[in-house]
Amino acid sequence: MRPSLIAYSMLALVAAAPSVSACDGKAELEAIFTSQQKQPWRTETQSTSDTGLVQKQTIDYLPPDRVHRTVTAGDESIETIAVGNLTWSNEGSGWQEMKAAIGHLVVTQMKSAFAPPKITTEFKCLGTVSYDGKSYLGYQTTPEKVQDKELARTILVDPDTKLPALNLVAAPDLAGEPVAKEVFSYPSDIKIEKPL
Repeated sequence: MRPSLIAYSMLALVAAAPSVSACDGKAELEAIFTSQQKQPWRTETQSTSDTGLVQKQTIDYLPPDRVHRTVTAGDESIETIAVGNLTWSNEGSGWQEMKAAIGHLVVTQMKSAFAPPKITTEFKCLGTVSYDGKSYLGYQTTPEKVQDKELARTILVDPDTKLPALNLVAAPDLAGEPVAKEVFSYPSDIKIEKPL
């Protein structure tokens, strides 16, 4: 099993900063995610396939151009590090520099994923939302029917820092287990070095 290089999927939707008056969810999210990219941050994602396989992904980002990504599916995992235009991978047998063509593809995907975001989906402002016992500022897409489930993407923002906290694909009322869950954190000790 080789986890695909697509792994930055949930990041592509990100964005912004809430105002109490008239709310433009798309613009607010864009501002929030732009602010996020000025500091080190981590994102941890978990999703479950239709067959029940759980995939976990952790990405550490250190501006302006350092990324460490780990993807685990079942008992297998792959790590990727990018520093500037150089890339390395570790599929369990040690770090190796990626071949130029694959490395270029990885760097291109990372630059795209971590570029200043452009939100293309409409988000409704939900105001204060309670989730797992905490209060957030919420933004949500229009719910859609997916395989007999009604799902929406909900972005929850820390009301104090105005930074993204959670990116959920779940029932519109956030009841039950989300189909996909991305958790953002902001450790001050993230270090990403060349592995070789």
